[in-house]
Amino acid sequence: MAALLLLLASCSDPALTEREQRIFASFSLARLPPPFTESNRFAKNPLAAKLGEQLFNEPGLSSTGTISCATCHLPHKHFADGIAKAKGLGELNRNTPSLFGAAWSQWQYWDGRRDSLWSQALTPFEAKDEMGTNRVAVARFILQTTNYRQQYQALFGEINLQPSQLSTDASPIGSDTEKRAWFDLDNNTQEAINNLFANVGKSIGAFEQTLAPVDTRFDRFIESVVQGQPDTKLLSKDELRGARLFIDSEKTQCLECHNGPLLTNGDFHNIGTGRFDASKPGEQLDFGRVFGVQAALINEFNCQGRFSDASNDGCKHLRFINRSAVSHTQGAFRTPTLRNAPNTAPYFHDGRFTTLQQVVQHYVSQPAASPAGTNELRAFALSEKEIRQLTAFLHALSADN
Repeated sequence: MAALLLLLASCSDPALTEREQRIFASFSLARLPPPFTESNRFAKNPLAAKLGEQLFNEPGLSSTGTISCATCHLPHKHFADGIAKAKGLGELNRNTPSLFGAAWSQWQYWDGRRDSLWSQALTPFEAKDEMGTNRVAVARFILQTTNYRQQYQALFGEINLQPSQLSTDASPIGSDTEKRAWFDLDNNTQEAINNLFANVGKSIGAFEQTLAPVDTRFDRFIESVVQGQPDTKLLSKDELRGARLFIDSEKTQCLECHNGPLLTNGDFHNIGTGRFDASKPGEQLDFGRVFGVQAALINEFNCQGRFSDASNDGCKHLRFINRSAVSHTQGAFRTPTLRNAPNTAPYFHDGRFTTLQQVVQHYVSQPAASPAGTNELRAFALSEKEIRQLTAFLHALSADN
């Protein structure tokens, strides 16, 4: 009997070390900081969120009356779309990320070309392959739709625009016809349209801020660690071993980018997925963050713009950003949250992988397959069993657990 007990003890996993407990505790949702709201004073306003949810689901804001924000961010698909590349009026060249937890990311889009939820929400309206409309049409729709006009005015005040000022579609970034029409408008009319357009984005941003990450079985395990009584039985053996691999800096590099309560550092990294070679047939070029930095800086609806609600000494993320188009940002994409990853396939900015095991395999094989210095990954070795265990841990992050 003594020999049997000794054998069973030797087969069980050792207790969590102090370091492991400390790292696991850092994943607690209780440690989640406030979301980024400094440029949107309506971000926490429930009436703004109510209006924003309606506008989020409103296809009448598109040029065809068939596309809304919810076309790509489907609630029943965890506010993603389940396809490799997003489809609006046309196919886009990037994957649709989930909106759960997006309010806690300073940068939006895979390349970070927008610096707030409300600024991001405006971009699809005037993108020809997304909603294909323009800001004058959006303003006209709000003005002419009684329900929206009344809610808007209760929040933002009287709309100082007349139907005659909105009779012609116009935008400073639209077609040549739309651009000419825009610059034919006087400055006061342009300002009033832009202000209404920005407030539409702020309403949608207020709704999207309500999409907080949800508690999972993994979080119940984390809470037991925080309480000083780790309940490892909340995870399967493979899930627990995978979790320990995940935070083992001698075995993997996961923790370098995927850390904190949302399991992301919110930064941009080159993991060998950029597209720089136009000679490869069928591949679209994608340089990642290198152009996203510039786009964020010139965007008139950014944190430093005249439609922002930030203070004069705010917007530190823009004021101190590295403005040089340096090579280390080429091919870098925003690190996504791993929370709910099992429910938001396909993966990576171009949706190239359909399973989490393929994702893990990429990090194992990519350093060996790429010339030195072309990405940030360093070589490390995992056995097939360890790959399976690490994948099992990622599946434990499902919101359905």
